[in-house]
Amino acid sequence: MEGRTAVVTGAGSGIGRATSLLLASRGVNLALADRAPEGMAGTAHRAALWGVEVSTHEVDVSVEEQMAALPSQVAERHDAVHILVNNAGVTSAGLFSEESIEDLQWIVDINLWGVVRGCRYFLPVLQAQDEAHIVNMSSMVGLLGLPRNASYALTKGAVRSFTEALRGELRSSGIGVTSVHPGAIRTAITESARGSDAQRIIEMGRKPMADRVMRPPEVVARRIVRAIERDRGRVVVGPDAKVLDLAARLAPGRTALIGRTLDRFA
Repeated sequence: MEGRTAVVTGAGSGIGRATSLLLASRGVNLALADRAPEGMAGTAHRAALWGVEVSTHEVDVSVEEQMAALPSQVAERHDAVHILVNNAGVTSAGLFSEESIEDLQWIVDINLWGVVRGCRYFLPVLQAQDEAHIVNMSSMVGLLGLPRNASYALTKGAVRSFTEALRGELRSSGIGVTSVHPGAIRTAITESARGSDAQRIIEMGRKPMADRVMRPPEVVARRIVRAIERDRGRVVVGPDAKVLDLAARLAPGRTALIGRTLDRFA
């Protein structure tokens, strides 16, 4: 990977930061994109310690004009782009019947359209390289839709299907495509959660027990880099995600029992 260049969205914290730093340790130059300049600057400072070229781009993936302009902004600082990591994302929890249209639009614009925009606008740049790779962040609920996570599952399931289709289209182009399905990971994503269960999710994420239950983002970063190196089509990270993956294969569509169980604690 040494000497290659990667674009990472949501690079200011969590999985985006961990992936950026691991890529930097492999000699990969970075174009970091995030809507929060403070966190992105912290990632850039740490990545630059590896001696790679780092640029930062304040971008909201839900804004069409900003994503459309990003490739040209990256081109001003880097000769090429070989890796695209569409990582930026948000979450929502609660009953679908209690979701507002505004919140549904919000999560779709970021989790789904952010990925689609990244792929659409960077694909011509990636196709110009001798080889390249796209990583799209899905979730364990992209493998099996969980009750009280309908809007999140909507976006992450769509990312999974989109990524699988894109991998098939690009199979002979020299561009690898990977969908990533993490389980519970210790990131700041819960802090911006929406939905009727949002406050409970935020409080759970702040409890000391969360550090023991959730896996660190570096675990996902290692699997992402390995998937790029080995051209893996799908990466499932964490025992909880692997259980859901198995359930989706053995008993597809049977989420009523999970729903009844969740309702008891709601």
